[in-house]
Amino acid sequence: MTPSRNRSVRRPDPIRTLLASLVLALAACGGGESAEQAEAPPPPPAPPKEEVATESVADVMKRLGIDRRVKMDESERPNMGDVAADTRRLEAVLRMFDAMVKGDADRLRPMLSKPDQETLELMLKDGQWAAATASIDRVTLGCTGGSEQEGCVTLAVFTIGDRFDAQLWNLPDHDKVAFVAVAQPPGILEQLKGSKTEPRVKQWNDALRAMTARAQQPDEKVELAQQDRSVEGEGSEGEGSPGGSPSDTPDAPKGPGKRKPGGPTVPAPKGPGGPGGPAGPG
Repeated sequence: MTPSRNRSVRRPDPIRTLLASLVLALAACGGGESAEQAEAPPPPPAPPKEEVATESVADVMKRLGIDRRVKMDESERPNMGDVAADTRRLEAVLRMFDAMVKGDADRLRPMLSKPDQETLELMLKDGQWAAATASIDRVTLGCTGGSEQEGCVTLAVFTIGDRFDAQLWNLPDHDKVAFVAVAQPPGILEQLKGSKTEPRVKQWNDALRAMTARAQQPDEKVELAQQDRSVEGEGSEGEGSPGGSPSDTPDAPKGPGKRKPGGPTVPAPKGPGGPGGPAGPG
């Protein structure tokens, strides 16, 4: 007897089984990709910007062939925040004073402003240029920025035999090299304190303001008070007391006059007070 088949039990459909397997496989792949994306580390940070190498003052001087009489400490170089621009400022400053100590007026002329070029021409005509530059033993330089002058400011202290002289120069634009001489107050060396350029430039500007304020003040006039020396009841002039004498009357001022402003006489520095003399940058 042949066993009866249970028609209520259905065999699995091969096509449906295959489709179900594909769905499960795709779902598994998709889930794995989402988990991988969620666990992925953040992208690495951008590499730091490569800094421009700073060439030392000594290396720049050697590269440009600067005269050994030109001195600058590393801490006194131009430092206004842009390494490339500061290097160009440094080169301009060194070239200018190299031409000055060598007495090379032709090389110096295009580095100066128009008014300073005119001053140079006058010095060349009367022989002052040759005499002044031939006696320079050393020039000590210091640079700073952010002062009352626009751009880079250079304080130069010259050693000339046993005396010293100072001058302030302004370089407004390092791409258009044209140094401008800043007015020099009388006796400025005695007013510069310390050894760093930045405070010395401030002291220079303070002295300039004081000089300008004095120049704007009117000359002082001396007013003389009138005194009545007559004695009540006496007669006309000549009828006074016979015992009077010229010594009884104090000498009166000769008359109104003007007090002319003038600065004190400043003695010359007596000896070096540092690398650049009493006013030389440290």
